[in-house]
Amino acid sequence: MKVVDASVVLGWLLGEPAPSGGAAVIEGHVTGRDPLAAPELLHYEVANVLVTGARLPSDLARQAYANFTALEIETYSLGAPEYDAAIALAAQRRVSVYDAAYAVLALALRCRLATADRRLARALAPLGIVAVV
Repeated sequence: MKVVDASVVLGWLLGEPAPSGGAAVIEGHVTGRDPLAAPELLHYEVANVLVTGARLPSDLARQAYANFTALEIETYSLGAPEYDAAIALAAQRRVSVYDAAYAVLALALRCRLATADRRLARALAPLGIVAVV
């Protein structure tokens, strides 16, 4: 299992040229070899970027979101202790609480965090859990 952040999912959804690692992460999930997980905030981040970042028309954004939900990435609700840990990690590593939430989940699940965000990967490198794709 891997925790995946929005950068990997959105790269795939938007057809951005991705390193083979990003495609391998999605392929591993789809084939069942290496399932993906994420905090449920992944849904908000994906939907938001499709509409406000990529500026897709409503019909295309809705179709892209449907493609995302078809991936059936297992999502987890974080509770107060996890958000407390995310706040502490965000302040310590100077990343957003959103990004820290993915790392906190990966730490809780004892797995790697797959990201295409090199700045985030550098910031979280001391944790030893980040896989850049």
